[in-house]
Amino acid sequence: MKNRPLCSVCLILLLAAVIRVVVGGERLVLELRPSALECLVRDKEAITVRGRLIRIEEKSNGQMLTLIDNSIKSKKASFQEKAILIYLDSKNSEEISIKHNSSEEIPSKELHLGNQLEVKGEVSFYQNARNPGNFDQKRYYQTQNIHGMVWGKSCSIVSDDRWRLRDSLFHFRTLWKKKMEVMMGEKDGATLAAMILGEKSGMDPEQKELYQINGIGHILAVSGLHLSLIGIGMYRILRSLTGSYQIGGVAGILFLFGYILMIGPTVSAVRALVMFLFRVGADITGRHYDSVTALVVSAVCVLYWRPLYLYDGGFWLSFGAVFAVVFVLPVLEKFFLTDRRVFVKGFLASAGIQIVLLPIQLSCFFELPVYAVLLNLYVIPLMSVLLVVGIFGSVFAFLGTVVFPAAKLCFGISSGILELYEESCRLALGFPGARVIAGQPPGWKIIAYYVVLFAALGWMKRKNLQSDKRKPRKKERKQEDFKAKSIGCVRRMIGGLSLFLLAAFLLFPEKTQGFCVTFLDVGQGDGIFLRGPDGTTYLADGGSSDVKQVGKYRIEPFLKAQGCGKLDYVFVSHGDQDHLNGISELIERRRIGVKIGTLVLPVREVWDEALLNLAWQAQKAGITVAEMKPGQKVTEGELEIVCIQPEKERRLEQGNAASMVLAVTYGEFDLLLTGDVEKEGEELLTEQMKRFYGNKTLDVLKAAHHGSGNSSAKEFLETVSPKYAVISAGVKNRYGHPHKEALRRLKESGSIIYSTQTGGAISVWSDGKRMCFYYPGKGVEFT
Repeated sequence: MKNRPLCSVCLILLLAAVIRVVVGGERLVLELRPSALECLVRDKEAITVRGRLIRIEEKSNGQMLTLIDNSIKSKKASFQEKAILIYLDSKNSEEISIKHNSSEEIPSKELHLGNQLEVKGEVSFYQNARNPGNFDQKRYYQTQNIHGMVWGKSCSIVSDDRWRLRDSLFHFRTLWKKKMEVMMGEKDGATLAAMILGEKSGMDPEQKELYQINGIGHILAVSGLHLSLIGIGMYRILRSLTGSYQIGGVAGILFLFGYILMIGPTVSAVRALVMFLFRVGADITGRHYDSVTALVVSAVCVLYWRPLYLYDGGFWLSFGAVFAVVFVLPVLEKFFLTDRRVFVKGFLASAGIQIVLLPIQLSCFFELPVYAVLLNLYVIPLMSVLLVVGIFGSVFAFLGTVVFPAAKLCFGISSGILELYEESCRLALGFPGARVIAGQPPGWKIIAYYVVLFAALGWMKRKNLQSDKRKPRKKERKQEDFKAKSIGCVRRMIGGLSLFLLAAFLLFPEKTQGFCVTFLDVGQGDGIFLRGPDGTTYLADGGSSDVKQVGKYRIEPFLKAQGCGKLDYVFVSHGDQDHLNGISELIERRRIGVKIGTLVLPVREVWDEALLNLAWQAQKAGITVAEMKPGQKVTEGELEIVCIQPEKERRLEQGNAASMVLAVTYGEFDLLLTGDVEKEGEELLTEQMKRFYGNKTLDVLKAAHHGSGNSSAKEFLETVSPKYAVISAGVKNRYGHPHKEALRRLKESGSIIYSTQTGGAISVWSDGKRMCFYYPGKGVEFT
């Protein structure tokens, strides 16, 4: 680094930035400290916010506004808040009509960046991830120094001041997107707008997810590729027209600044901008462009601008990809002797990026798209074509009807490329082993992976140097045996592949020891994941009445983070939606999510319409559907899952009372899963427990019906005597669960109570003799 003084200084600054976040925490990082809003206002409290409008995002059901430099008034306090989000729901348009302070009504589309707004509404706070693998909403917004949001009831424009340049660029961006949607159709137009303008709000969620799980989701981020085409393209055009590096460079930089101001300063955009400045600056001053220094300086700029991006997957994916191109690709190319093999060079570029990003990919998405290397061989080159024709088509569309056919042709080509992308992704998903769900690797495995990877790269680099030293002269090189050269290349490929597989093997999950059960936080509902001693996976119920798309956003990410790509058995206790709507989602999403082996339902006599529909949906999807009668069991080594009730002879009313009850035993550990059983059903269960289990003390009881007042009766609790009771209920749910009487009875029975309301998912592990609880905020408790 002695020839790179700036790079050396920035490496020291980079290390300081990392220490500041990791070691200093909220003492040194402002974004990690509770803001005035969090300290002085309660959730759902009415407040008045007056701030400057900096961003407008269109949502399917309204608008999301970002206000900065806010003055906030509540009933008890007045204070300042740096930034806050405002949601204006179009369904309540009569209540949130936007007005001038002169009371003149103005439609919401006439909002301008820089306007000072006054908003009245209810405050709400973001949550941390409620289950392992779930999206951490609070950390995401902390990164932007945003600590709360307001559901707007009324909104008025206090001052008509506006930022002319930014506002003009914003409205131009909106108009540009609309033109693409008109010319290409809503779906393709929104996708192209996401790629060119960074506007993803209108994009089809299914298509976005399809790109992501196939490993080409990076094309939706405005990245270095976009800025290279736009910035460097404009720079070269202007340089050619003016004949001056200086004029072309300054004009290119200004153009690129305007473009980033229009799309917003994302991690990728800021990184690419800094690296572009270095490249143009080198041309202007006649110096050599140093990509290593440019990359390090851009990382310093990002982390001193937004320090919490250190925890953001997008930061690591963006910088990791460039790191692979700058450092790893040259070593691979030279090692595999691909100086003139264009196809192999393309393959190595794609493979090199995937190798570097593999741990980051698993940490963020928990799965490996096996065919991503092959897809990116043509996805990335075609991306340049797509951006060019998309931009030219947009220019022609703005010019008017005279060049309308040219615009139509360009957008037609764009639609064809997008269709090729989508069909390729669907085809790749149909190939065997298209997705490997490996779970979220722990930190030490990621470190071990990179140690092995860099050791392998060091070995390759040393081999390259040795090869250079003994390289034959020109005349002798012509006489080299082609066969021997090919054999050497194959040997190197086998050696390199073996080293990569060794490193990748470190990331895959180890076989779990003992038995583990996790009570997921699904809001107001139930979702219980069990993993047996031999790795068989089970899910008992899965649904929610207050969390939308609970299967997609709460259950599936958790399962993937655990490395569970298939649930061997899924038990459904009864037909209430808060126990099965997430399972229905898993069935719908089986191609891109988690598969189900066997769906287990209670005896047919207690099926209601919801269970009938679920059974039909599962059979249609090719999933085995089984009934489980009392006394039947699923066994796995020492693990037994036994059905206690309902019996078809007992004519219980469909619903809660007829819930399927499962007794789980592993060695000396026992667990009772009760569904929503209550009243008559719980009385029958009490009889069953007395008859078959006597006075045995239960280790863990899943409290029935989310701790309702009609469940956990005194006689039942005296019969099972649970050491621990786990309650699954939503935070501030409308039913008031858990009921204070149920809690009182559980405490009087001597039970230690845990609830998902308090901190999220609760895990219990047992080796058949001991057991330990993992509870958010309390760590591990051995018993």
